[in-house]
Amino acid sequence: MNKIKALYKSAVFSYLIDPLFYVSAILVILFCSFRFFFTSQFFVAGIGSTDLRPFFNSLPYISILSVPLLALRLRPLLLDDSLPLSPLKRHISLVFSSFSAFALPILLMLFLPFVVSRFGTVDAGQVFAGFSGLFLYALSAVSLSLFFFELFYRSTALPLILSSLILALVNFLHLLPLYLKSGAILTFICQKISFAWHFDSFSKGILDSRNILYHIFVSFSLILLSVHFENKRLGKKTPSFRFFTCALILLFLTLSASNLYFRADISKSRQFTVSAASKKLLSDLDGSLRITYFRSSELKNLYPQTQDVAEYLRDYCSAGKDISLTLEKADEEKLKALGIQGQQIRRSNGTKTEFVTVYSAVLLQYLEKSTIIPFVLSTQTLEYDLTQRVQELVTKKERKVYLLCGNGRSLEESYLYVEPWLTTRGFKVEPLNEFNASEVLKNLTAEDQIAVFGTKDLSAEDSFYLQEALERGAKAFIATSPFHTTIEDEWKISKPQDDSMISYLNGKGFAFENALAEDISCYPLTMESGDGNNAEYVTQNYPLWIVLQNQKEARQGATVFWASPLSLYGEVRPLLYTTNLAWTQKPAASDDGSLFLTNPFLIPKTAAASESENGTFLVAARSKNISLVSDQFFVSSLMTGFISGESSGDFRNYDYMTKELLILRGDGELASLMEKAAPVTALYKIIDEADFAKERLRAIALMFVILPLLILAFFVFIQLKRRKI
Repeated sequence: MNKIKALYKSAVFSYLIDPLFYVSAILVILFCSFRFFFTSQFFVAGIGSTDLRPFFNSLPYISILSVPLLALRLRPLLLDDSLPLSPLKRHISLVFSSFSAFALPILLMLFLPFVVSRFGTVDAGQVFAGFSGLFLYALSAVSLSLFFFELFYRSTALPLILSSLILALVNFLHLLPLYLKSGAILTFICQKISFAWHFDSFSKGILDSRNILYHIFVSFSLILLSVHFENKRLGKKTPSFRFFTCALILLFLTLSASNLYFRADISKSRQFTVSAASKKLLSDLDGSLRITYFRSSELKNLYPQTQDVAEYLRDYCSAGKDISLTLEKADEEKLKALGIQGQQIRRSNGTKTEFVTVYSAVLLQYLEKSTIIPFVLSTQTLEYDLTQRVQELVTKKERKVYLLCGNGRSLEESYLYVEPWLTTRGFKVEPLNEFNASEVLKNLTAEDQIAVFGTKDLSAEDSFYLQEALERGAKAFIATSPFHTTIEDEWKISKPQDDSMISYLNGKGFAFENALAEDISCYPLTMESGDGNNAEYVTQNYPLWIVLQNQKEARQGATVFWASPLSLYGEVRPLLYTTNLAWTQKPAASDDGSLFLTNPFLIPKTAAASESENGTFLVAARSKNISLVSDQFFVSSLMTGFISGESSGDFRNYDYMTKELLILRGDGELASLMEKAAPVTALYKIIDEADFAKERLRAIALMFVILPLLILAFFVFIQLKRRKI
């Protein structure tokens, strides 16, 4: 043991005096930091995320260069046959010394989660699992590089180049089916060999014993092979019995892990863990539940996330007594007969790009009934989709909700996303119009549910029947305001005088203030002037479009447009708040006929500029049977288009509406699954733009300047210490 320790110290010391080691460490820190903060656009408003997967997934890229360089430094010790150690002990010592050198910059990167936590919530479970996976990956990578230096001992450049190429190959081998057509056997081999495939779960916050054992098996197998080739180089015989016994034990443990394993989701959101609510529902089943997962082989090969779907379905089925899971290869004719449509994905094959129709559907059968999840790629909303369907099968009750547009607009144009969104969330939606609204409202009972968008243009009859229905206990999600905005043109704001629903809501504990809320946490409007090459773009923060930060009732936040603050009384519960740096704008007549100043270039951007006082204002609340948002355009398709990016939509408001509808109907536990499916990754902690800029500068200074300088300072210290000695 003392000899192993002595060799380990000697190898580590050789790194500490080698400038190349410090250069490698600095490159790792700079590369990973750049990939996380700039490539993934961390500092861009609305895009930045505290999800650390971009950082974790960047380390395999830089390891292609840095790990072989670290192995190169140990080449003299690797080929020094005069060392009084057995080949096995020598290789173990050198592998762990190289591992220690590679682990140093990884340890310094622990500052990154600390920096990110200044902007938002960092998942401690993901940090622990991700860094654990990085260390296991590092062990495999250095073992691979040292093996090539032993295998090609006569050359210096060849093992350096080969180990880099092989590391690149094993990192991205699972992506091969994306570009080349491959059979099931080749695809299986690619997945089993790929380091990145076995690292993916760690970056999500999952500890999987199969992936842990994979990296351990690969590392020690490569060490055993290195010992074998060293003995061959020296003309010695490898003790066959010991060699093959160790190899068989490792192989047996790895193969056993496929059947006997643990898979622990230690992330905060527990996105990959079956919740207590689902377990309770599944334990109370009166009959057998059969779940069938149809997955195309192409999809399985291209997206590792579908493996998470299969794993989660296994865990879900294990939560009940009489639940079975069947994994089936997708059969197009059978799925079409079930009413399941495929989705097309693009696949490149050399110079040819083709579209492939794939299936990833879940069929649930309970007693004589069945229901289908038509397409699923990840576990993000899988538990909610499963549980709400199982609940509907068991209770035989459908979640019906009526939709009513009461501000003179149409559901088909102004709120066109509402119906499909609620449908995908398990609701049966029935839109109301001027021909059937009165009759339906007249007959609503305490068991019924309705969503109302705007109230100023409700007829006196419809308004009366709606109020009567609410008095009978009908459940309603209402998005309305005492003010009306012309959202298609100049955003003029007026106040209708005959909106009886506003008076009714005031009398039920929802008192609207005669003002509009404004906040420094707001949406940045980008406006264009000019045409063609002369076009100019200007971005202005617009305080009347308030970006609500992460809070208890809206884990992902939300956005409200021209919202009126609420004052509550009675048994009404507050839900959504602005920040404490918000203020209000009181109505005042203007030349253009608008009650409020709405011009993005003229409107004050702070409370001080508007000569108002800072404060926190309420924009949403809930009573026993009414959930109110003081914004009639809360789920308007036009406003959703304004705040959505080019590649992804901002549907947080729709999720909030769905959650409130579920809570009103008594499905609070089911509503909690929606929040679980969407972990909080927004940058919500710093609201003020100047404070954000300062914190961004500190983050860049720490990761790109201070840490590299710290490594350089340590190098200078070591060199000065050596000269003194």
